[in-house]
Amino acid sequence: MLALIEQSHALATKDLQSSRFGTGAGRRLTRSELRLWKPDRREFASLPREPITLVLDGVRRNYNIGAMFRLADAFLLERLVICGVHIDLRKRRLVQAARGAQYWVPWAQADTTASAVVAAKANGASVMVVEQTSISLPPDQITPAFPVCLVLGSEDRGVSQEILDLADGAVAIRVLGMGNSLNVTSAAAIVLYWLSRCRLDPHQLSFGQGRPRP
Repeated sequence: MLALIEQSHALATKDLQSSRFGTGAGRRLTRSELRLWKPDRREFASLPREPITLVLDGVRRNYNIGAMFRLADAFLLERLVICGVHIDLRKRRLVQAARGAQYWVPWAQADTTASAVVAAKANGASVMVVEQTSISLPPDQITPAFPVCLVLGSEDRGVSQEILDLADGAVAIRVLGMGNSLNVTSAAAIVLYWLSRCRLDPHQLSFGQGRPRP
């Protein structure tokens, strides 16, 4: 049976040679070409950042934390807030994953996630959690109201009920396989990309956080 499934998904030579498969993906850009449009360090420091604060609720593994620094840099987030754990930026796994982003991404530590979330709400942010709850909606059915405080927990424990009670809405990524969840960095990347798309399309900003789009 497995062999039949693999054959049914295999690309035949005729598919590769026809327009059914595509017409090519262009030339891979070099590192120097990718740097052409990047600002210098002084300009980068003055760039307006996206109105998104990424809050980690009990995420402890250094590699995941390092990857979050890199995501915060990639999407030019306002701030990364790491809650409930002590951070050492020199940890090898963190350094490997962050690839230097830990030195220029704005970040802070908080004793509790609740204190970070309450502070964000006091500053006018809507609070969105990435968690599978009884009323979670997929990303494309929620319209965020910026600024957004986005909260993620560890894959094992998830976001605590205390934080769910403080949130304005929950987003869940559909998992089609046998597993029940995604690694926290994978989930963060998907939701942050969606938020960045919402920022590009002003028509998606008219419904408010937590309400399904028509």
